[in-house]
Amino acid sequence: MLKFLITYSDKTEKYLDTVLTVILNADVEVPADDLTITIPYDEKISENAEYITAFLDEKAVFKGQIDEIIGIKSTDGAITKITARSPSAFLLDNEAEPLTYINPSADFIFNRHLKPFGLTEYDADDVPFFGTLKIDKGMTHWQVFRNFCINRYGTEPRITGEGKAYFKGTESGETIFFGKDGIEYTAIRESKRRFKLISEVRLKLTESGTYGGSIKNENPDCKGIERVRYVNATADKTTIQTADNIIRKSNSDSYSIALECVGCLIESIGRNAVLDDEMFGRIESLTVRKIRYSVGNDGEKTTVTLGKERF
Repeated sequence: MLKFLITYSDKTEKYLDTVLTVILNADVEVPADDLTITIPYDEKISENAEYITAFLDEKAVFKGQIDEIIGIKSTDGAITKITARSPSAFLLDNEAEPLTYINPSADFIFNRHLKPFGLTEYDADDVPFFGTLKIDKGMTHWQVFRNFCINRYGTEPRITGEGKAYFKGTESGETIFFGKDGIEYTAIRESKRRFKLISEVRLKLTESGTYGGSIKNENPDCKGIERVRYVNATADKTTIQTADNIIRKSNSDSYSIALECVGCLIESIGRNAVLDDEMFGRIESLTVRKIRYSVGNDGEKTTVTLGKERF
């Protein structure tokens, strides 16, 4: 069970004695994790609470500035509802200054776009991106961070719930096994959304040329599907990688397995996974794409959503 620490505006701290309900969401495709809890009504929290930190076995797994505090009174009693988002929310909420960087490094990007918002740790190398990185009017600090990571490493970045930035995405770590000889679950749902699959992306490679280039989807599930997109690879800020990402995203969106598990599995996010189920068989090359941890009248549970790692 998670423990929760409230930090007040005067920097004093207090662990919550009683927590009624908890919902914590994390998704590898969503920059910020989000937390919602309810507790018996607390006047001091309603007036002065600033941050909330969640601990699992003394390890911080979520820290966020409190976005909203709601007091509710009904015939059942009075409660305080708290909502918060993890540190990457600051990057989403703030615009970056429009300018152009030449050969920026990960350290430079971190110090200019992440550190000012309270992030103190990051994982990346010190080899710069040899090229220009343009920041347009209206771009957020998250978009700058993401654009740098895609251009420099070809990967989607990840900032964990407690605020560590991974420029190359989080390491998958040890594979998690679900089902036979692994983590048990009380329910399973497999979803195949064939309408999400993109079979081909056609490319315009020169200003005067036609859409003669092509990247085809090699996913076996795409057999018999004709769904085409067009990408002008000569347009500003558009690359062949954009076309590849369209196909990868369609594959990711087209298949998922949701498992209802007892207990807390929030640290499984981003991990490689294997499922061994009596009905669906053994499925490998999966990753934990999202989790939803909850505490309520039915106890403590985690809904784990698995997606295919690669095709």
